[in-house]
Parts: sequence; C-alpha cells; structure tokens
Amino acid sequence: MAQLLLLRGAKQLLTLHGPSGVRRGAALNDLGIIEDGSVLIQDGRIVSVGPTRRLENLKETRGAIDIPVMGSVVMPGFVDPAINVSLYERRASPESVAKRKKALNFYHESLTLIRSCLQHGTLSAQFKVYSEAGSYAADTAALRQLAAIGSNPVATVRCLRLAPSGDDETLLAGSAAGLATLKRRKLVQFLELAASADSPAHAGFWHSLHKVGVPLNLIWPGGPAELLHSLLACARACAVFCPAELSAAECSTLAGSSAISVFSPCRDLLEERENPSVRKLAAIGGAITLASGYDSKDAPIFSMQMVVALAVLRLRLSVEQAITATTINAAHALGLGNEVGSLESGKRADLLVLNLSDYREIPRRFGVNHVAMAMRDGNLVINRKRAKASAV
Repeated sequence: MAQLLLLRGAKQLLTLHGPSGVRRGAALNDLGIIEDGSVLIQDGRIVSVGPTRRLENLKETRGAIDIPVMGSVVMPGFVDPAINVSLYERRASPESVAKRKKALNFYHESLTLIRSCLQHGTLSAQFKVYSEAGSYAADTAALRQLAAIGSNPVATVRCLRLAPSGDDETLLAGSAAGLATLKRRKLVQFLELAASADSPAHAGFWHSLHKVGVPLNLIWPGGPAELLHSLLACARACAVFCPAELSAAECSTLAGSSAISVFSPCRDLLEERENPSVRKLAAIGGAITLASGYDSKDAPIFSMQMVVALAVLRLRLSVEQAITATTINAAHALGLGNEVGSLESGKRADLLVLNLSDYREIPRRFGVNHVAMAMRDGNLVINRKRAKASAV
C-alpha cells in the first residue's frame, strides 16, 4: 500500500520553484515562498506542494500520515558540492612522507563525517577523492570504501581528482583504461582536474578524457581570462571550483559559460582571504553555487548552515542567493538538479524542517544547528522535534 505523508502547516515553505535549469540573475533571489504551506509525499516522492488549506482539501490527502510543522521553516535539504577526502594522512611538512590510512579506518572516518553532515542538514554531497602521494591505487581504494557506504545516510556523488605529472600523455596512457574501469564499476561519477598555465590545450588530451564518459570539473586558481576561456571550451566543464579572487574579465568569462562556479566561504575565512568575486559574478548573471570545501586539516567545516551565514556576512550575498546557491544550484553542480534541490512535484522528498520561524534568521543566528527534522526519500532521518504523526 502506498505510504502518504502530509508535512503540514509550515510558517514558511521555501519551495525554490522556478526555471528548470541553474538559477541566475533575479532567479537567485526567488525562493518560491509559501506562507502556511504543506507538502504531500507518496512513496518518497513529492506529490503536491501548496497552501495548507488547499492540500488539506485534496482527495489524495485522505488517510495520509499527518506530520505537523507549524511555526517552522521547511526547505530543500542542503547539497554540498565539495567535501575533500583522502586515504592518506596530510603531510606535516613538504619534506615529510604521506602516511597511508588503513582502508577500514578510512571507511569509518568517512561514515562519521557523512553522519555529521546529515545532522547539520546536508542530504546530498560530492566527495572528492585525492591523494597527496599521487597514488592511483590508493584513490581507487578510497572510492571503493565510499561506494561501500553508498547513499545511506546521505546521497553521495564520487569525484576523482586527477593529479597530472609533467607528461600529460603519459598520465592518460597509464590511467585512461583505469578510469573507464572505475566508471564501469560505478565507483566514480565525476573527474576533476586542476587548471594552470601549463594545462594542455591540445585536443588529444581532452578527447582522451572525454572518451572515458565521465563529466569533468575544473579547479581554477586564477589567471588570464583567455586561458580560462580556452580551458572551458576544451574541458566542457560542468563546474569550476574557484579558490581565488577573480578578475572582472574572469567573471565575465564564467558568466558567459554554462559551467557552474563553485566558491567556499569557509575556506576563504580560514585562509584569511577576501573574495568579492561571488557577488560580482552573481550580479552579471553568472551561475554560482557554494560548498563547504571541507578538508580535515585545512578547512574542517562541514555545516552548510555556516556556509550560508558566511556567504551573507562576509561575501555580502543576500540570504536568498545563499540558500539558492546551497540547494538547487548545488544540486545542478552534482547532476542532481532534476531530483533534489527544490520542493516540486515529482522530485525526491529530501527536505529540512528548521527550528526557525523566518529563514532570514539563519545568518543572524550562525553557529547554531537549526535542523529540527530531516527527510530523505520521504523517510524521517532526523526528528529532534519528536513530532507525533497521526492520520489526516
């Protein structure tokens, strides 16, 4: 028998209903808010979203399990596009040797991290595997452990960061077959490459990567806009991770691209770096998203609520832009925009109930975990409210 749930009476229901693709320009500020809103869920999917009175009167609602959320904010679950993990311990100094962790220890550390992300409202995330030792075997082992964890309790997307040697052709000759195997075994969904002035621009290199059949991301540390334009065209990147401040020309290049630009206000704060590029890019119609950029040593922050707060307080984004950038735009950066990131009919019922009466309190009350309830695929995975369900 189909399970029906009615999440009823949210003071503010942030649907993020809007254009089907990535949000840009004015759409970044539109949260699709419904005052006194409700969500009807069936078998893990959203059936209907709207004012409580209308949903209560629907024929389909009869017999649904009632979950009252009066006085709360209900919104899509956070999506984190960048959580960095490695099978190696970080080097204490450039001269020291990277120490490899035991696979079982890595598994338990990663599972603990994923559970912590869930507790703070992250329901989908991209885990980026990298190796300081440049070990392809170690990266493969780490991907296997993440695959063993799977998408419980958080939906995970696995990304492998390539570490090119000086000879890019040698890199591909040695790894292209292995990358294809990783894809076939469903161990990796994205590849990532750090761009630089030495990045190959010849078609053969990129053709070999594209043949693997896995979407590509770029890390752009800053540089000439002409090089950025060339790399975007060659890589056909889905997302560009921007750890440095961008020039006006670089912002213009990214704004004219289909790639989503990813920023981490947490890393900016910890590295004592100002980065007004996000606001500039948003103002000229760029596709922006925000990530925690978690790294166990350099940026040990995984709370996307803190990401929203820092984006508002330090990067001067509006609360609305910050929420859009951590939900629907982040979902598109992971290739999940048709499944999660907004509360719309047909999408997975991945949502949060915040212990707030106004979403604008998130940055004002930073440092507090506001998640009272969380649903993944229509299943209640966090219930700090101890809400009692009953039949409608």
